[in-house]
Amino acid sequence: MTENDKQPHGFITETLDFVKTVFNIQEHIDKQRARDEILASINFKGMASFILMASVMVASIGLNANSVAVVIGAMLISPLMGPIVGLGYSVAVNDWETLRRSLINFGIMVVIALLTSTIYFALVPLKSLTMELRGRIEPTSLDVMIAFFGGFAGIAALSSKVRNANVIAGVAIATALMPPLCTAGYGIAMGGEKIGYKDFTGFAAALNAMYLFFINSIFIAIATFLFAKLSRFPLAKFQNAEQAKRTNWMIAGVAIITMIPSSFIFYKIVNEEVYNAKVRRFLSEEVETTYTNAFFDIHRPTFSKNDSMKIVSISTISQRIPQEVIENWNRVLQSKYKIQNTQLIVHQGAFDENIIQKKGEEFIQSLYASTGVEIQKKDSTINALKNQISRLDSDTIPFYTISRELKSQYPNLQHFGYAIFNYKDYNKKGKTVMPTFIITWNNKSKSRATVRLQSQDEERIKSYLKARLKLDTIQLLKE
Repeated sequence: MTENDKQPHGFITETLDFVKTVFNIQEHIDKQRARDEILASINFKGMASFILMASVMVASIGLNANSVAVVIGAMLISPLMGPIVGLGYSVAVNDWETLRRSLINFGIMVVIALLTSTIYFALVPLKSLTMELRGRIEPTSLDVMIAFFGGFAGIAALSSKVRNANVIAGVAIATALMPPLCTAGYGIAMGGEKIGYKDFTGFAAALNAMYLFFINSIFIAIATFLFAKLSRFPLAKFQNAEQAKRTNWMIAGVAIITMIPSSFIFYKIVNEEVYNAKVRRFLSEEVETTYTNAFFDIHRPTFSKNDSMKIVSISTISQRIPQEVIENWNRVLQSKYKIQNTQLIVHQGAFDENIIQKKGEEFIQSLYASTGVEIQKKDSTINALKNQISRLDSDTIPFYTISRELKSQYPNLQHFGYAIFNYKDYNKKGKTVMPTFIITWNNKSKSRATVRLQSQDEERIKSYLKARLKLDTIQLLKE
């Protein structure tokens, strides 16, 4: 064999040796120190319990105030990783006494966190569902991967001879054990009350948040188990082949059972996002191009559901859309865009078909029965006012939903209020009931441009409220 024939083989060998050197972790692990730190972090007694309660309070305040920075700070100071890492480590090294202690302290940790967060959310007056709380309600398969790789990085950092505080801090943030527990406390505090997200009640949100917490916990423990096995941590007690096989099957079974529900949730969320994207593409390509600037919510339609039929609602500003055009849009929605079981509804305000039909009937009647037209108008007005008063008295106006929709359309709105206003016109008999809405803008600038833009927005808001609530007359006041 010539020197040239040896060179490729030597290069491959050197490359493989280099790769083995890069990924060789045995020389960088201090197994005894890792064991000592894991055992020391398991117990939740004395100071550890007070630190846990304090971190739960900080996380709950951050979730309540929708503050990402505060939530991250709570995760950094929370001691939740100890018993979870202890679970994975004890199974890997066959240390059943440590496993028992880890399970007991894991239970203590969960109870303390749930009680603290539940008491906080039960006492605070602000109970609205923030984006930070909402993000912990529906776990997905992505949470499984985050927990697994975060847990792997965590046990690697604990075992390393060179301590890296950045890795430990990053693992605490990535695995996010604290926020789901606090969200569960929020759900328990809300009880059976609807929380304003889909059809979730407080208890349903608590169950989902606890499921997310257990996903994180189990896969952190599994990552710890695998790392300890791969790194050949010494066994505390000998385990024969049959026991090792049974343990491995138990770990695999727990992992699979935990992943299945989250996969279904992830699939549902992806389907919903794909559906919403297809609907927005339809509105952009078919509706907006035909009637430019005719809708004020074309890019933010309202999604709802009526039995098995999904409803997509948009509202016009000034133009009237013929009914045959809307029917054609619905046909295109199903045939071209393959969006089944969905109906597009267009709220047209003063151009509502029912109002036009009613006015037309009144006009025809006035031509054929001029002597009785005034009585008919009075009867119609009285009936309309009775229906309107009945509707207002029954509190069917979706004030909370409308306020959120307006805020998403007009971020500069500071206050939005609603009341039934009674007033007397002394030139006429009787009194008038007027639905009255009050708005306040954040921008205090008195420039002409600002005043003109706000005036235009107020006209749009007035048109929207008429269309949304199907009212002929409303009063919009500006503070």
